[in-house]
Amino acid sequence: MSGPPLLSAVLGSHDSHGCGQAQQPNLWIAHLEGDVGDLAKEVAELEQQVEEARELRAIAERLDDEIAANLEEIESIGSAVREAHFDLDNQIAEHDFMAVEQSVDSVRGLVDPRTVLSVVDAVLLLTAIRDDSAVPSYKWPRKLAEGVNPDSTPRLTQAQLDAQYAKELDDGARDWESFWGDTDWDDSQRDDQWETDRGERELEAMRNLAGKAADNIREIVEEIGESIWPELVASVEAGDRDSAVAHLLDAVRVAAELDSAYELYQANLSRLYTVSPGALGAMGEHLMGMETWLAAQTDRNPEE
Repeated sequence: MSGPPLLSAVLGSHDSHGCGQAQQPNLWIAHLEGDVGDLAKEVAELEQQVEEARELRAIAERLDDEIAANLEEIESIGSAVREAHFDLDNQIAEHDFMAVEQSVDSVRGLVDPRTVLSVVDAVLLLTAIRDDSAVPSYKWPRKLAEGVNPDSTPRLTQAQLDAQYAKELDDGARDWESFWGDTDWDDSQRDDQWETDRGERELEAMRNLAGKAADNIREIVEEIGESIWPELVASVEAGDRDSAVAHLLDAVRVAAELDSAYELYQANLSRLYTVSPGALGAMGEHLMGMETWLAAQTDRNPEE
């Protein structure tokens, strides 16, 4: 039995209001769950992006480390050449021709085109990967494949040294005549003084020849270490392979001069030793001792 219309209306209104209140939290919860789900998804995506960025950063750092290590290897070659130049100063001053030869061989070995170019290409390739740029061409230069020879005309020759020697003696003779020409000597005194002074002039001229031949070696090594190699490094850092290859060719060509330069130095040092072993200082004494020992061995074993 239904109640009075007014009561029914009131109760109906009350029930409807209560039902709405009961449904409203459920809607809020559903909406909140949806928001939380979207947020969780966004967080997961962000975490993935962060992880990918972290991995990319780690890869970039490893590439940077590899690039830096290879650049350092190229730079270390220039440092080693400059150190050899420093060592040559002492070796030449001591007339230690064997140590000079080792330094020359060391520089020739340092400027090895295959080794250097492989490191140059490693730097350029790693840089291209890191920067997502075009990979340069890595063709082996034809000139390197054919072999690089020194210039056909060496920067110093024996003919030039001989001309210098003759000029120094001529200049010395004129200076001697200018200084001693008016001296009141008899012929014997004059001849004795002339021979004594001429011997000293010849010895000094020979010292100068050996010194100039030694300077030639130093100049070659200095050109590689102080001029060519810094330009090569700068080209690699700029990503310019063609320029780097050109500088490498220059370094190899100049280094190829060292063989003939050392032969020239050794020949003129031997000439100086022949005239005056004492002019080579401790090295001259050592060589004379070796000659004495070898002569003694020959006397003991004449049949050998």
